[in-house]
Amino acid sequence: MSAGALSLPRSLLLQVALPRGAVLLGWLALNHWIRLPVPLAFVLIAADGLFVLWQARAFLRSADAHVQSTGAMAPVWGGYLLLLFAGFAALTQWWDALLIARAVEEPAYAEQRRKEREALYSLSVSGDGRTLIFDGEITFGLTKRMRQLAEENPGVGLVALTGPGGLIAEARGVARLVRQRGWHTRADGLCASACTLMFAAGTERSLGPDGQLGFHSYALQFESGLPQIDLQREQEKDRAFLLGQGVSPEFAERIFAVPSAELWLPGSGELHRAGLIRPDPR
Repeated sequence: MSAGALSLPRSLLLQVALPRGAVLLGWLALNHWIRLPVPLAFVLIAADGLFVLWQARAFLRSADAHVQSTGAMAPVWGGYLLLLFAGFAALTQWWDALLIARAVEEPAYAEQRRKEREALYSLSVSGDGRTLIFDGEITFGLTKRMRQLAEENPGVGLVALTGPGGLIAEARGVARLVRQRGWHTRADGLCASACTLMFAAGTERSLGPDGQLGFHSYALQFESGLPQIDLQREQEKDRAFLLGQGVSPEFAERIFAVPSAELWLPGSGELHRAGLIRPDPR
């Protein structure tokens, strides 16, 4: 046996079993009581990985000395199994630590993304609690926020709209909410593109003193395109919606003939004749 190597039983006990057990207990405590930041979790995992390698090297030195002195392989194979079990246990604890660390960061990231989206528009309720005021870009989460405000303010009966448009899918969600609630809609400023779907959902629809409606055909958010999106089919869906809301077929046809890079701003008289602006039909 070499002078630098312990006997095999002592090596297994002092260099593998006891320290590895202590480290695993440490990982269990950390994963149960502490939520590590992701960078710190990676540092600790790297350090423990190096320690596992040192333990394996120390055992191999003792195993080589044991075989040279006794020729017996059975204890060596037992040590290999112990090392394998210790490595598997370490991997399990490392994985748990990363899952816990990332679970802490994800809500914070989700909250940050929510705030970034909400910064693209303003949504408030008038002082008398009767008007929901929207101004800005239509983006993810708008329907949910409108529904929450509606539940908190049951007296809301009008949605005042201003905005350049945004996500068609989210505008459709808002339009469904407007129809379900039986709200009226009013364009207080320029309500363009997807915003007009929200406007058209109103039971009674009107223009404020500075109100305008702007229309054009659809375009993909990314120029490269998405093969699963059929713009023509999406336009047909909303053409059918507009017709169901009393908009004339000629006007609906003209909307989607306008190039996506342009904006058609019809006058109030034309909007009245087309059925976009109308009093409460009840």
